Amino acid sequence: MIYAGIDIAKNDHVVGATDEHGRDASKPMKFANSAGGFDRCVAYLEGLAESKSDLLVGMEATGHYWLPLFCRLQDAGYAVVVINPMRTDAMRRFKGSSRVKTDIVDCVLVAETLRCGGFQPSRLGDEAVIELRQLTRLHQALKESVADLKRQVIVALDQVFPEYDSVFSDTFGESSKAFLKRCPTPEECLAVRADSLAKTLERASHGKLGRPKADEIKGIAKASCGIGLATSAFSFQIKLLIDQIDFIEGQASEVEARIRAGIEKVEPLILTIPGIGYTLGAQIVSEIGDVRRFRNASSIVKYAGINPSISQSGKFSSEENHITKQGSPYLRRALYLAAMAQLKLKSPFYDYYAKKRADGKSHREALVAVARKLVHVIYAVLSKQEPYDPNAAKSPELASRSE
Repeated sequence: MIYAGIDIAKNDHVVGATDEHGRDASKPMKFANSAGGFDRCVAYLEGLAESKSDLLVGMEATGHYWLPLFCRLQDAGYAVVVINPMRTDAMRRFKGSSRVKTDIVDCVLVAETLRCGGFQPSRLGDEAVIELRQLTRLHQALKESVADLKRQVIVALDQVFPEYDSVFSDTFGESSKAFLKRCPTPEECLAVRADSLAKTLERASHGKLGRPKADEIKGIAKASCGIGLATSAFSFQIKLLIDQIDFIEGQASEVEARIRAGIEKVEPLILTIPGIGYTLGAQIVSEIGDVRRFRNASSIVKYAGINPSISQSGKFSSEENHITKQGSPYLRRALYLAAMAQLKLKSPFYDYYAKKRADGKSHREALVAVARKLVHVIYAVLSKQEPYDPNAAKSPELASRSE
C-alpha cells in the first residue's frame, strides 16, 4: 500500500509519498493550485502504484483551499482522506520535529499520519447537501454581520442619544428603524415637527403608534444628556448602519427561502424534532453530511467536538468539565442552539437537563449534555429514516449512551 500526503497552501501544494513501511516511495513534488497543477499531481499519483486501489491520498483540512483538489482527485478515481491538522501536529511531535515545518516535511508527515491512522476515505456528500451547507454558512455569516452592525449602532446611540433604549421596546424594530433613518440625534428629533414625526411612526407601525409617541420622543430628546459634538457625523453613521442592516437582513431572508426549500428536499425528517426549524435543521443535516459515514451517534458527538475531554495518568482518570472543541464549529454551534431550544420549549429533553442540574452540573455542562443526547436522537432519525419519537428523549438507555 502506498500513502500519498499533500501539503495544502493557497498558491502551491506539495505531494509526497511513503510505502507501508514508512519508506519514501517517491521524491516530493510541488505543483500549482491550478488545473494544470492538478494534472501534474494526478500524473505523479499514477506513477506511485500499479492500481488506484493500492494508493490512499491524504490532505489536511486547511481552510477552504483543499476542496478543489479533493474534488479533482475524487473525480480521477482516487480514495482521498481529509485529515484534521491536529492529527498531523501529533505526528510531528511524535517524530520530534515540532520545530521543523516546511512544505516538504509537512507532506511526508501527512503521508505518515495516513499510514498510521487507519483512516477511511472522506466523502463530501451529494450536491444538494453541499449546496445546503454553503447556504447555511452564508446565512450564519450574514446574521453575524447584522449583529455587528447593530452593536455599532448601539455604541453610537449611547454617545449621542443615551436615553434612546427607553424610547422603543425594540431598538431595531420597524418603527425604531424608521425613526433612526430620519432623526437619530436629539437635535434632529427636536427640529422635526411633531405631526411629521407622528406620520413617520404611524406608517412604520401600521397605525399602532402616532402623535402620543412622537410627543414622548420629543420630550425625551429635549432632556437628553448626549454629547453635542460632531452630531452630524454620528447621524450619518447611524443612518448608514441602519440602511446596511435592512439590506443584509433582506439578503438573509432570500437565503432563508432557499434553505427552506433545500431542507424540504434533502431531509425533512429533521424538522420533526422539537426546537429544530428550517435553518437550524439544514445546518445540522448539511454539516453531518451522509450519516452513513459515522459508525454511531458517539462518532457525531466527537465530530462536533462536544465530547468531554479526558485526563488520565496511571490509575488516575478524570473527565474534565470542558469539551474538546476538536470538531466542526458549525455543527457544534447548531447543536448548542438546538439544545437551548429544548429548554425554551420545555420538551422531553428538559427533564434530562433538570436532572443534570440536580446532580450539580452547571447550566453550561447540563446544556452540553442535552446536546449530546440530542445527537443520539438526530442520528436515529437520520439513519433509520423515521420521524422523531418523543419517547426517545425519555429513554434511560439513550441517556446512558449520551453521558
